[in-house]
Amino acid sequence: MGKLIKNHWARLIILTAAAYQIAASISAFFWPKLFWDFLTTNLDPAVRPIPILQIINLLLGLLGLCWEWPLPLFTTAATSTRLHNNHTAAAAAVASSSYDHTSQQIKPGHNHTSSDASPPRPPTRITTALAAMHRSIEARLFIYPLSSLAALLLYQGTNAGLYYIIGMGVYFWGFSEGEVVMGVPWTLPRRRKTRGLSRV
Repeated sequence: MGKLIKNHWARLIILTAAAYQIAASISAFFWPKLFWDFLTTNLDPAVRPIPILQIINLLLGLLGLCWEWPLPLFTTAATSTRLHNNHTAAAAAVASSSYDHTSQQIKPGHNHTSSDASPPRPPTRITTALAAMHRSIEARLFIYPLSSLAALLLYQGTNAGLYYIIGMGVYFWGFSEGEVVMGVPWTLPRRRKTRGLSRV
């Protein structure tokens, strides 16, 4: 049997929690109610007459849904960043291999630039930030506690808050084992190629 990939499992749990949170916030627009109103009524202004807590839950639910689905904006950013990094590494490898260190000259027949393939555009700061956000488990463990807290305050969103807590636990499990989130959703992490020691 294959090994359980925790971040894939956590993604499904967070998707369920975010969808539940969106449905709960829409329901709370019509039936505003706090879960903790049996203890105190000081927090009632958060849901009526202005639906502040409902709007916060709706925005956080949409963020979790788009983050984990994810939007093409995140995947395109992650893919373009990876392609640019691979092209830069390949160009550096070609340049180092074409340089003759003994004669301190460039070997004939080796070109540093390739004319048959245009290099990908370098990622912008926004693209790099989106790619890092999409692949970061630490950012998820920072944002999702806020989503869970907002959901637990709302009467209709208690289940979503509990799902968030379970999803965060699974994400932390995967993070503690060194898992990484790939740029393309549902793909397996690539193994690093190891070269064996050659004996003379």
